[in-house]
Parts: sequence; structure tokens; C-alpha cells
Amino acid sequence: MKHKQKAIPLAKAKLHAHPQLRELTKNDVVNLKVNQCIGELPIKVIQMLLDLHPLPVTLDTNNDCYLTLAPSGVLERFKAHPLSKKLFLKVYIYPADAVDHVLRVTLLYNCALTLYLKNCLGANIQQRHACFKAHGIHAPKKTILANLANTSPSTFR
Repeated sequence: MKHKQKAIPLAKAKLHAHPQLRELTKNDVVNLKVNQCIGELPIKVIQMLLDLHPLPVTLDTNNDCYLTLAPSGVLERFKAHPLSKKLFLKVYIYPADAVDHVLRVTLLYNCALTLYLKNCLGANIQQRHACFKAHGIHAPKKTILANLANTSPSTFR
């Protein structure tokens, strides 16, 4: 499936949820805490995290904006960063005839895969954090990682 790739300044990104996305996710459950550590993260870290999570979109020909085809907790969390005006968002622009397919992949297949991979993430973060320290590589505090994960530091045991 062909798509175009583009990087746009986050501050200038005109994004609206695609009407089908809104309808398909209206019953989603999200439990986000106030995220105190976002301002503490270096801009380079946030930019790289945004680069790792490009946003699938389609063009809205009526309003000259992008219609998002997936919810993006990553994007929502980082829009509040004090230096967000310096951030860029990667978008994958899909044609209108691909919307149903992209929604199916982002909302069902990707979530199922994420759930499968999630089982060991807490233990992996704990082990990786210890390896970083053992190799003398600076690692962020577990409280910062826990805040990003919307959980408590005890999860990484």
C-alpha cells in the first residue's frame, strides 16, 4: 500500500480525528495520570520518540488538514512539552481508499500485537536498566520511565 511520508512542525500540524476513527474508538478506556516528567525530558529524547511513532493520516480536502487514522498517546503526551514548538511529527499520508484497511491494522492488529509484546515489558525495562548501569551508560530514573508508562516504579521489578 503506497503512502507518502512527511515531517511537519508539531506546532503547525492541523490534525483532526477521522470520523470513522472517532466512531470506532468512542468506547475506548484510557487511564492517564498527570504526567510530571514530560518537562524534564530532553527535546532530543522526545523527538526520537516521536520519530519512532509516525502517525497514519489521510488528507481532508475540505479543511486543508490531516485526518488521523490512529489514536496517538505518544503525540498527545508530548504536545504539552514546553519546547513542543521545536518538535516535528512524522506522518504517513494514505489515500482515501486505504482508510478502512489502515484503521483495521492500527486499531485491531497493532493493538493485538502490542498486547502480546506487553507481557514482559516491565521485567525487560528492569533488566535493561540494570544492564545500562553495569555498562556505565547513563539511564533515566525509574520514576521518569514509570511516569511515561503511566504506572508506578514498582512495575519494573
